[in-house]
Amino acid sequence: MLALLTLVLPALLASGPPPELLLEDATVYVAADAPPARVSVLLSKGRIAFVGDPAEARRRGSGAQRVPLAGRFVFPGWTDAHLHLLGLGKSLETAALRGSKSAADAAERMQRAAAGLPPGAWVEGRGWDQNLWPGAAFPDARDLDAVLPGRPALARRVDGHALWVNGAVLAAAHIGAATPDPPGGRILRRADGSPSGVLVDNAMALVTAAVPPSSPADRERWLLAGAAACAKAGLTEIQDASAYDADGIAALDRLAARDALPIRVYATVSSEPSIRAAFFAKGVRIGGGRDFLTVRALKAYADGALGSRGAALLEDYADEPGVRGLDVTPPDVLAEAALDARRHGWQLWVHAIGDRGNRNALDAYGKAAAALPDAPPGGERPRIEHAQVIAPSDFARFAPAGVIASIQPTHATSDMGWALARLGPERLRGAYAWRTLVEAGVRLAGGSDAPVESERPLLGFYAAITRQDLAGSPPGGWEPSQRLSRREALALFTSGAAWAAFEEKSRGRIAPGFEADLTVLAEDPMAVAEGRIPDVPIALTVVGGRIVAGTAR
Repeated sequence: MLALLTLVLPALLASGPPPELLLEDATVYVAADAPPARVSVLLSKGRIAFVGDPAEARRRGSGAQRVPLAGRFVFPGWTDAHLHLLGLGKSLETAALRGSKSAADAAERMQRAAAGLPPGAWVEGRGWDQNLWPGAAFPDARDLDAVLPGRPALARRVDGHALWVNGAVLAAAHIGAATPDPPGGRILRRADGSPSGVLVDNAMALVTAAVPPSSPADRERWLLAGAAACAKAGLTEIQDASAYDADGIAALDRLAARDALPIRVYATVSSEPSIRAAFFAKGVRIGGGRDFLTVRALKAYADGALGSRGAALLEDYADEPGVRGLDVTPPDVLAEAALDARRHGWQLWVHAIGDRGNRNALDAYGKAAAALPDAPPGGERPRIEHAQVIAPSDFARFAPAGVIASIQPTHATSDMGWALARLGPERLRGAYAWRTLVEAGVRLAGGSDAPVESERPLLGFYAAITRQDLAGSPPGGWEPSQRLSRREALALFTSGAAWAAFEEKSRGRIAPGFEADLTVLAEDPMAVAEGRIPDVPIALTVVGGRIVAGTAR
């Protein structure tokens, strides 16, 4: 059987109209809330044509190419509800700083990356986390200057909300002791007031404005690289939190027009007034079938990230008195964006991590609903991205307002080593509180925030049900009362993500008429030991009836 699957794969991976396929000899989970069944699945013209008795499937699909799955497990196509596709693709070409042991270690990785770049090219990296370094101190420009003197070098923190640069970049961006902190941003400084080389949230724009612009070819290359990585990980769709401008959407549009995207992309555009006005004038773009691109959502930022102390809190950080984080978007501006999105029938995503950030987002949505009770179709499912730290009284505000909580389970297991220090024990009760959200009747969708975390959805599934790192620590899970069941975790990446993108009638389950988007796994994550889940191999990824990634092993 395995040999036959190996033989048919090359033909099925070819471009062109999707072939008629008959998936046989597999256990099928037709939905997160349904028991598994030993049935066959017939795919025709990019959609699911039949699910059921193997003999009947063969009769209906007498001319179909048979794909024997040898006991594998078929799921509705897994979706990442919050991923940065361009950033993921670009990260594959930059210095990988995740797991670096110190500022010096990260700087040496940057130096090695520079050796493969053309002379004069800016050196870029991503993934450093000072919380994992001795003393948990932020890095300094001098650390990079020691190995890359005079050559511009910059590296994003793991969460993407802080930028570490060297002296050459500070000079190019004209940042000095007299440069003020911009609204919603912070320039970290040494004792003498000079910039240390770390810029948080809106202060990063002071540097990015000086970075040489990317070309259309760069953008397309990064998007395709990111999409290929997602397909390999078993993802059939990603909901892209990149807040694109016109150039970014144009690159996606070109790829979709060439039928070059291997997975579906539900993209967001920036909520900046001039950008959103331009997209409102164009109208929404709703993909489906062989059109893999949808553009119907805006992205705004209420605050920054917890790791860089940019998340907006109602009270001081427990480990830095006097600091309460940043309102990246002022509350009145956020409220206007929410009303504008609702008025035009666009979905709004608001990044909110701290309890003040979440409250500001909920307030903005509440004001928009009060001003415009009857939202046009498309404006009635607002989202809060991350929903990471929530004040106890605010949990009950989500469901009545129809607000979706888009969560990233691996953030909890990445942050658990230092979240208590940032928040203190009282606030921690409302942090990464998925069970509390479920009990409050909130609709959840699950993602990774890649490249902040890995794009592999099984890692998010594992984190959701165990609240443990990959070594199985801590025993029993971190704040274990907030664990989700396997069924709930599966829904995060299937039916929950479909609802969050207005796709519940075409994706998120295996049923006739639905898109032929399937994730096939070699083992059953609903049944294997918890510790085995991260290692379950992806057998096949099927999008629109076409196999876009897979292996016979």
